[in-house]
Amino acid sequence: MLEYLSKIKQWFLERKLLVSVLIGFLFFQLFFCFLSPACGFGGNWLPISDYLPKFSVETSDNFLLKTVYPLVSTEYRLNSDVGGYLELAKNFNRETFQGHVFLSRPLYSFLVFSIASVPAIFIGSSYSIIFASAILLNFILIAVSVLLFFWLIEKLFSKRVAFLSSILLIFSPYVHGTLIQPMGEMLAIFTVILSVCLLRNYAKKSSFFKLVIFSLIIGILMMGKMFFAIPFFILLLAIYFKRYKEGLLFSFILLIPFGLWYIWVTKVWGIEYFVNEIQNWNMGVWIFNIFYWPWHKTAKIFLDAIPNFITALIYGFILIPVIFSIIGFSQWQAKFKNIFCFTSVSALFALCFGMNLYLYRHLFLLFPIVYPTAVLGMDRIANALKRYNPLYFYAFYGVIIGLIIIISNINFYKVFDYLKSQ
Repeated sequence: MLEYLSKIKQWFLERKLLVSVLIGFLFFQLFFCFLSPACGFGGNWLPISDYLPKFSVETSDNFLLKTVYPLVSTEYRLNSDVGGYLELAKNFNRETFQGHVFLSRPLYSFLVFSIASVPAIFIGSSYSIIFASAILLNFILIAVSVLLFFWLIEKLFSKRVAFLSSILLIFSPYVHGTLIQPMGEMLAIFTVILSVCLLRNYAKKSSFFKLVIFSLIIGILMMGKMFFAIPFFILLLAIYFKRYKEGLLFSFILLIPFGLWYIWVTKVWGIEYFVNEIQNWNMGVWIFNIFYWPWHKTAKIFLDAIPNFITALIYGFILIPVIFSIIGFSQWQAKFKNIFCFTSVSALFALCFGMNLYLYRHLFLLFPIVYPTAVLGMDRIANALKRYNPLYFYAFYGVIIGLIIIISNINFYKVFDYLKSQ
């Protein structure tokens, strides 16, 4: 452990300028999100003034609202899921969880509850404290995710590719659209990048202890965002490399946090356990009806699968990074790049196909592949232009990265709903 901490410290000291710049960009993004948010419209999106009657607003809430609310854009709205997360974070108990739609994924609300419990000791608990704690948690999660992403891409590509990829992540549509929403989306980014880092560490030097810790961490994180593409991805790699025993152990250990939570909910709290996505939205249920439906209904699901997946990928990144990723993929020199990318895409496709739901934000979670290869694609074209005039290299980079950042940080909800599906 001390050895790892020493390496982390050394890494920070050697890159303190780049790290400081990235953290500075994150602070800028946080403030810019409030000043110029990307928010939807309609019944699923409510301004703070309409949201407040749903909660008991206390004196401290009114003070904070009068102080801070005038500084926030009038276009800022909260997604309908926010209420559920905040409700659980303020009252993390049996009564609140009874019949709650987030019963099966309590981690995000628990983390917010834990952060909010510190100021609650001194000034009491209120929804303004819960909200501020959620935004703080989101910022911490994305900050750690960006630094892990930078570290990983530097190992796999180069420091320059890692830095530019990290900037694209900070100013991505996913971050701009969800950083200031008290929801579990930042936890999803953190789960993806941490899982890849842990897997890389395990692949370099495997051990039973590492497998247990690695599996438990992913299992716990999955209780915040049930992104099953991650275990699908790991199991596909286990099959490819014929490490079947490790794959089975991973599957078993992964389910331990779910099992413990299920026992707590049903036996200690005496609550009927259910998964909202299955019970109320029938996600994945269509597979069991495949032999009962008319053939044309099933055929449509199969025929739509690949077009929907590709369309959702384009919307998830708002097109431009995907184009450059395709151009730059051949420039990536790595031994297992093909199997890594194939299993990543296959695992995500299996999740979307199984749910029959192609969420734009889910497809964005391919960012560890798309952004660095997009930078390589930009390099390929920029170097070709450099042959004619060295200035073309810098002009091309400035125009393309600037265009990506601008498009990703406008209110793209006026064009399409980022949280919905294809």
